[in-house]
Amino acid sequence: MDAVGAAGYGARPMPRPLSLVVPLIAAVLLIAAAPASALRTKPCPHAGHFRCGTLRVPLDRSGRIPGTVGLAVAVERPRAGTHGFVVALSGGPGQPSLPFAESFRDTLRPALRHRRLVLVDQRGTGRSGALRCRGVQRLGTLDVVETRLVRACARHLGPARQAYATTDSVQDLDALRAALGARRLELMGVSYGTYVAVQYARRYPRRTAGLILDSVVGPDGIDTYFMDTFARLPRILREQCLRGRCRGATRDPLADLARLTARLQRGPLRGTVVDEHGRRQASAIHDESELVLMIMSGDLNPWMQNAFPAAIAAAVHGDPTPLLRLRRPSQGPPTSVKDFSVGLNVTTTCADVRLPYALDAPLPERVPAWLHGTDATPASAFAPFSRHAVIDTSTAHDCLRWPRGDRFTPPSLAPLPDVRALVLSGRWDTRTPTENARELLPSLPHGQLLTVGGTGHDVLDSDITGCAAKALRRFAAERRIGTPCRGRSNAVPMLARPARSLRGYRPAPGVRGVAGRVIGATLDTIADAQNTALQTLFAGFPEVHAGGLRGGWVSAPPTVARMRLHRYALVPGVAVSGTVRAGRHGGGFGTLTVDAPGRLDGVLRLRTDGSIGGTLGGRAVHAAPASGGGADAASRASDRVPAPLLAAGDVAAAVRAAHRLRSAGS
Repeated sequence: MDAVGAAGYGARPMPRPLSLVVPLIAAVLLIAAAPASALRTKPCPHAGHFRCGTLRVPLDRSGRIPGTVGLAVAVERPRAGTHGFVVALSGGPGQPSLPFAESFRDTLRPALRHRRLVLVDQRGTGRSGALRCRGVQRLGTLDVVETRLVRACARHLGPARQAYATTDSVQDLDALRAALGARRLELMGVSYGTYVAVQYARRYPRRTAGLILDSVVGPDGIDTYFMDTFARLPRILREQCLRGRCRGATRDPLADLARLTARLQRGPLRGTVVDEHGRRQASAIHDESELVLMIMSGDLNPWMQNAFPAAIAAAVHGDPTPLLRLRRPSQGPPTSVKDFSVGLNVTTTCADVRLPYALDAPLPERVPAWLHGTDATPASAFAPFSRHAVIDTSTAHDCLRWPRGDRFTPPSLAPLPDVRALVLSGRWDTRTPTENARELLPSLPHGQLLTVGGTGHDVLDSDITGCAAKALRRFAAERRIGTPCRGRSNAVPMLARPARSLRGYRPAPGVRGVAGRVIGATLDTIADAQNTALQTLFAGFPEVHAGGLRGGWVSAPPTVARMRLHRYALVPGVAVSGTVRAGRHGGGFGTLTVDAPGRLDGVLRLRTDGSIGGTLGGRAVHAAPASGGGADAASRASDRVPAPLLAAGDVAAAVRAAHRLRSAGS
């Protein structure tokens, strides 16, 4: 641990709040400086509707640092009736855009009737000289990072690191506009891409034709201490549990969270989980900052977000396993530099964010400024998390050891132009909360805001109701968007707190005693496996393969149309094996082998009407469909009933949303 860590703050989870064959930066420095060139294109190898090219721009327009950067660009092929361009910008900082060309084209189709879509890998990402820093690149979303890793990255990049502020990317966009021969550009951004789009509009107001902003960074940019996230978490948790949605999980989600954060202030929460191969292994949530990053990761994964209230409640009642098993989907799979440059992420963040210390200051002066940067903020602004958690997750920490004396071009504070703008926000977005969008809106005289219920980050790709696409069509037709999302929601059912024994279930209708409880537990196990499979898919793992809560594992193809349970256990003592397919109109069908306590082993057949029958302990059983579901069960354990299984159409819609999110660069 570094010297700062010895004081108690040196290592922490790496924040990804704006939050998916490249020459090295050293090679870029060998190229002589040159002005932006005209854009020449050829057919893109993996995007049939686009032509690709490279736009060469100066590395440093001030002339202090020699060299150029080749920006990878994709331009939609000409179509009849088009007379302008929409430039789509991915999130990050650190994500490229070109790999998502077809996905952006599909999502933005309503806005492209008279526009051609343009994608560019911003400098330092993808095929535009992605910054490679091995130490930070190896970290996952929840992995501990030391400030020395950031310092090593900066030193590896050398003086060129000073040319990767957002302002540098904004100037690249204007060079792209000139190369396209366009008088003005319409800009669409997702997450960090909204900040780039807004910065372009501030710097080049007369060259901005319009804005489409999805999941908006606040008007002042990324907050050094992520106060916008901390301040909005209570509102989001309360909203998720309105109208009894969390009855089976908790009576008070905020009280549970307060108890858990207080527990984590005393030390790590430890326990065991079952991995994707059915093996038990130790796990832990080490501190509050790790917990808040886990919760934030749920706003791109509704099948994790629906599990947090119950998992947090279980943890404060002595069962840490439901929460600990969410670490894997929160962490996600390893990320390659071509998909996300962590080096660019830390470089741009340290360049853009208003730090509580000057980069000219030595480390001994930076540390107290970092530690006391929130002293003027009341504890109520980030409750139930502690001030320690806020400090520990801050970008002020990440940049502590950034080399002294670097000079970055600061972001623009100029007024925004009076152009048409569509602002989209998910009500349950934790990393760019709805309040950010509301704060930006007064700066856009002709801006229109659409909020979507039950939705986290990246509205256009998350929305399965179709209301966001309807708003986009109206906006593109220069109409008022109205309220197409009123009464619509993308919320998925909240999970109930897992039962710790068969006594937690009421007998299934038509089957008395323990056998009826086994049937209830079996149905709940199947529903949990389906939720876990979708959770794994949304987390970005290449294979849908995940452990059960108490044992075994589930596997599924990418469509999740069927699942294979391998002694999958949700309830202690009840292991379920077999293949289940989702039914067309609800429920599912399949034959299951059940290993239950005592002599109640047997074979059960699931039917699409929700009924289940077969043999348990050598006796024939048949249970009628149960009413209600896990999310609707009362909080008393004895009242628990099985959660419903999603219909095939609902599974397919969820899978499509997962693939859009994974291929959208949000």
